[in-house]
Amino acid sequence: MKPFQEYDLQNVLSNQYSNINKKIEEFTNEEIMANDIDLLAENLYQEFFIEQVVIGTEDFSKRKIEQTKIQRYVERIIVGSSRSEYIDIDGIQAYFYYPFYGDVKLFYCHASIFYLGGYPEIEIKDSCVEIKVELTISETKHEGASDRIFAQAESEIKEIRAGIDNINASINAYNKDLRINIKNMLLQKKEKIQCFFDIAKALEVPIEKKEYSQKHVKIERRIIPIAHNYSREDYYCISEDDYKNILETIKHTGSTYECTPFSYRNMQEEDLRNTLLAALNAIYKGGASGETFRGKGKTDICIERENRAAFVAECKMWTGPNSVNKAIEQLDSYLTWRDCKTALIYFVRKKGFIKITEKAKDALQLSENIKKVTEMDKNEFACTYLSKSNPGQFVKIRVMLFNMDYDVT
Repeated sequence: MKPFQEYDLQNVLSNQYSNINKKIEEFTNEEIMANDIDLLAENLYQEFFIEQVVIGTEDFSKRKIEQTKIQRYVERIIVGSSRSEYIDIDGIQAYFYYPFYGDVKLFYCHASIFYLGGYPEIEIKDSCVEIKVELTISETKHEGASDRIFAQAESEIKEIRAGIDNINASINAYNKDLRINIKNMLLQKKEKIQCFFDIAKALEVPIEKKEYSQKHVKIERRIIPIAHNYSREDYYCISEDDYKNILETIKHTGSTYECTPFSYRNMQEEDLRNTLLAALNAIYKGGASGETFRGKGKTDICIERENRAAFVAECKMWTGPNSVNKAIEQLDSYLTWRDCKTALIYFVRKKGFIKITEKAKDALQLSENIKKVTEMDKNEFACTYLSKSNPGQFVKIRVMLFNMDYDVT
């Protein structure tokens, strides 16, 4: 095949955005409103990003040589005239194979920069670029024939790599802007949907809730499941400022534990939780409760308004890093739709607190559904968690560890 000539790469990339727009238009209003925009954008990014091609070094184990007939262009002298034509001559064909990874379709595209003279012919076989070098039998007898074969193979793969570099430059620019462009497209659609909902509500027109058809989002390239229904009922969720104030209250109370651990030596998990509740109720006027039924169980701390979630937290005694993932999944199981700001609080009564915090951080980073871990302090980590209980939702989990080791001997 002649590489880099069948399709115009810019047209291919333009078609990609047309397909993205079509995919976004296929999302129902329910799906756009019920899911985190970043999550939808990530799914589309995973589906539509293009993997650049990287060509590796030659796989010597695949190298081969064959004796065959090869064509040569010759000029024949005929009485009164001459004529050029191809004839078959005895010769050899040497094959060299260069493994590659990436999107094979890029070998068929030409970038805005390319060689006008064209590129060497290649074949794509078993994720390898095949380079073929031909010599006639008479040419193989010349001194340095083998060097000539190697030199030609190296020259041709060098030209192919240069062509791929031009392609990759455009692909890199496309992939770099893809995620933010997709997010902007989704936000534009969401804004239109919200306007529709708002005017329908103002006019007191009931919005028909359509049943989601049995067609799921295509799963490929780590596509994350999304929610397909959206509740348009009023809901409560705390602001970032309130979330910050709640966390500061917990941290202040936890600092009290650490300053006077001996005073709390006889307190168990439930008693320590109650001291946190007392501190929170002083601010939220009795709105904080313990052992509250939510989701699939009872969470330790919950601040609600009219049975709508505002803040949910779970308290644990530290038993080791192996329990961290289980604790997060337990907390997740308590969450209902729109519970998106939470906390996991550990009381540590073991030696080596600093090492324990390091182990906790490692455990959080290894958790499959935690997409980001930010160290706020040595004993505090802000985590972005992809909920298993509520598909399509990212949850903020603040993990805090408090040193309760009162044994100073």
